[in-house]
Amino acid sequence: MNKCFIITAFINGSIKDNINITQNDYIICADGGYKFATQEKITPNLLLGDFDSFKGPLPQEIQTITYPVEKDDTDTMLCVKYAVEKGFNDICLVGGMGGRLDHTISNLQSMSWAIEFWNANHLKGKKISMSDCQNHVMLIMDDSIIISGTPGEKISLLSYSENCMNVTTKNLKWELTNALLRNSFPLGISNEFLTSECEVSVEKGQLLIIRAKD
Repeated sequence: MNKCFIITAFINGSIKDNINITQNDYIICADGGYKFATQEKITPNLLLGDFDSFKGPLPQEIQTITYPVEKDDTDTMLCVKYAVEKGFNDICLVGGMGGRLDHTISNLQSMSWAIEFWNANHLKGKKISMSDCQNHVMLIMDDSIIISGTPGEKISLLSYSENCMNVTTKNLKWELTNALLRNSFPLGISNEFLTSECEVSVEKGQLLIIRAKD
């Protein structure tokens, strides 16, 4: 299926500066994310959440799924679950970083849930990421990925699971070959693209790949 964007309730920068939305993409607003969408004249396909952070009337012309405030899942997690269940191949959380640290971490956990679900159900080739004006975060599990960039651009690799086994990179300034990364030591911070494309693979584990601007 097409790409799904989940507009979160905290965004560093503007939506349109962070991502490129096409008419074929599916857009979900997580609760207060609808405020940012309306500011940039973006019409979502779905509004979802408990709407404790969005103040104002909800539009009747947009499909809306409302949940109680007291629940186990965050609004963003509910959106991720919805996108996964609908079979989208590429899910991107817009914003979701900065502000409250607990919200940032919970969004990373939502991404982790998605790739664990796909892995358990042998669904290959699906992607999930989180993006704002300063950072683009990807999470892969037992997989490899080719990433486009620019020479000198920073890229960091961090183990999100306890260990990441046999991490290998190509076309990065500091190469890794069958390396062990642990979640208790930041070995992979601030590597750099050597060319316009790099490859990163991890044989076992969940690997965070972060492209960040100073």
